[in-house]
Amino acid sequence: MTEKTGASVHFSDLVANLAAAAVSVLAHVESLQQGAQGAQGAQGAPTEASEVGSEESTPEEKAKRIEEGLAGVRRLIDTLVVLEEKTSGNLDAEEQKILQNAIAELRLHFVGLDNRAASAPESGEE
Repeated sequence: MTEKTGASVHFSDLVANLAAAAVSVLAHVESLQQGAQGAQGAQGAPTEASEVGSEESTPEEKAKRIEEGLAGVRRLIDTLVVLEEKTSGNLDAEEQKILQNAIAELRLHFVGLDNRAASAPESGEE
């Protein structure tokens, strides 16, 4: 079952692909957050930063997209954690290190963006 052939998916590739998907979504969330912050200071005039990754969305739409993106990343991180739990004792040292590093780095980036989203002012407030 653990035979490594050219046609099989390697565990480290699976982890890397899940982590890459999460990083991609985190980058999109971060661009939305930066756009939302840039748009708040311009009295309704769109800025270059506010248009990154979106077509002139309302603040409410951006907030929803940020929330959905963070929820998706949370699910990807949870998937990696389940993989870690279910493969405990069955991975070689390199695979274990790759998995642990991916989880730790994604959690750090996620928490930073989640905290920024939580502290963002509600639309209409100053």
